[in-house]
This record gives sequence, structure tokens and C-alpha cells, in this order.
Amino acid sequence: MAERIRISDKVVRFPRATISPDFDEKRIIASSPWEFVSLWLRQQGKEDACIYWEQAKAFFDSARDLPVHSAPLPLYYAFLNAAKALLQSNNVPYTEYHGVTGLDLRTGVRPRIRIDNEGIKIRNGGFVPALIQHLGEIEAQKQYTLGDILSNLPFIHRAVAVSYSRGELFLSIRNPRYVHQNGQAWFRADLPDEHTHGQTLGTIPNTFQTSAYQGTTRLESVAKFAWSGARRPTNADIDALKNFHRTIRLDVHYITSDKPLWYLKRNLAAYAMIRRYNITLMFLSMHRLSEIARYKPKELIHLLRGNRNWIIYEFVKVARNQFLDEIAAEITGYEISPAGVRHGMFS
Repeated sequence: MAERIRISDKVVRFPRATISPDFDEKRIIASSPWEFVSLWLRQQGKEDACIYWEQAKAFFDSARDLPVHSAPLPLYYAFLNAAKALLQSNNVPYTEYHGVTGLDLRTGVRPRIRIDNEGIKIRNGGFVPALIQHLGEIEAQKQYTLGDILSNLPFIHRAVAVSYSRGELFLSIRNPRYVHQNGQAWFRADLPDEHTHGQTLGTIPNTFQTSAYQGTTRLESVAKFAWSGARRPTNADIDALKNFHRTIRLDVHYITSDKPLWYLKRNLAAYAMIRRYNITLMFLSMHRLSEIARYKPKELIHLLRGNRNWIIYEFVKVARNQFLDEIAAEITGYEISPAGVRHGMFS
């Protein structure tokens, strides 16, 4: 029978971090997640990264009481500086050029102002390409609509489903974990009962399979990786686990909370599927909204009065905490939760 992967007798958690997670560390409970990351960066001798991180907090704080039509401006710079802290802490070179630009995709005699007509293009050079390279994304497509990007974010997936009258792209899963048997390891999670009927199971990506076990429906990755099963895993074991985790996290996403809420992205024809991490998608979206807020504020007001306004509102309100939570996890490798609250709030 397959057993949970362990490192020195400790069960390996399924971490929030994607690139360099610390699989054998406990969850961090911090009175101030902001301050914890600052202290961690200083401890690591990453002074430049710490400066960017603390600037990100200043921009974040300045947006707290702003209305939705104004908040994208400081929030984008909070995102930018937090992401710079990530790259600086990993000694990743980048140029100051943003590396992304907005496009007006409206056509016709009476073009409509809506999120599906707001384009976003990733340039060949600049900060965003450096971020993408660090995350290891390999998707070739570089141009998207704002509507498509927002539709691929799990923390607003219900607002998207209602606003577009579509099915929900993300399915909740429970207890994501890594298990091993006979020198092989793989991903496993449990599906709630409401997701176990045939029509829903048919939308699960073909890189996963399901099976019944003691009244529970299991979700498992088809692919596996080598795992020795030794009490102290080898470097090859850990490298294989990290590489596998990066791939799995393109399909398995979380919503920040005291304990992360995990979701599987399924295949639905109504959606344009984007194979990028949430950090990239949130960054691109906030960049475009900040451009509109800066140069075309009336158009942002128009979008906030349109039939997709709930999506924009939820994104601006929720993405700020989600983005900083994910960046903090990527910088430190830890799962950081604030003390005394039920939600992961960088406040």
C-alpha cells in the first residue's frame, strides 16, 4: 500500500511554494507575515530584496482605503516590487523595462468597452520575461485578453462562472499529498462527493485519474517520479520531487487562507486554458488594470458598471492578498500564516 512521503520521519506537506519549496519545514505562524519576510531576507543577507519588499508593503498599504477604480495603480507597484524582491533574492537578472504592454482589441463601428477587448502582450525582454523564466513557464503564447486571464484564476472562479454563465473551471480537492510505493511516487488528493459524478469526472485533465477507495474518490497523477523511500531522501529524490511539484502546480492551485484551500483546474471548452502560474496571471492582470486606471480612468469606470464588473471588483479586492501570499512562499519556501486570524491577510 502506498504511504505518505516522509523526510526524516516527518510527513511531507503539499506546499504553497512552487519553485523552491522547503518540504520539511513546519508551517510558520507570524504576527506579521510582512515583517517575517523582511527579517528572513535580512537574515539571508538579501538587503536589496528587502528594500523592494518593504516598498511593496508601502504601496500595498496606500491602496487599502482606495476605491476599486483607483487601487490598481498602487497595487501594481506593490506587485512589481514584491516580484522584484523575489528575483533579487534569487539573484535573477532583469531589466527595468516592464516587459508587458496593454492592447486595445476593440473593433467595429461601435466598439464595446469590456474585459474581453482588453489585450495583454508579453514582450521579449524586460521584467516579466525574467519572472517567467524564473518560474520555468514554457507556454509559447504571449498575447491574451484580460477576460481570459481572469477566468484562469481560482480565487475569483465563481464570479467568473456567474458573470459568463459558465461552469466553474476549478474543482475543490482535499488533502493533497505525495505518496510512494515500490520506488515510485506520485500526487494524490481526495475529491468531495459533489465532484464524483460522471459528467464532472469527464472534465478532469487526462494527466490525472480517479479511483474509489473505502468510500472515497481518489484523484491521482498518471505520471510518477523516482523515490528511494530512504529515511533521509537523497539529493536525487528531492530534485525529482521539486521538479514534479512544479508540473503539478500548473493544474493544482490554492486560495489563500489560514490553511490553503486547494483546487484542480479542469478542462472546459468554454474557457481559454492558460498554462501559466497564478503569480504571472495576477501580475499581467493588475498591470493592465493599472494602465487603464492611469490613462483611461473613464473606461475603468465603464468596466465597473458593465456586466463583468463583479469579476474586476473581486480581483482587485482579493488578488492583493493572494499575490503577496504566493510571493512570500516563493521567496522563503515556507507556508506563512498570520497569527490569530482565519484568513491569510497581509495587512
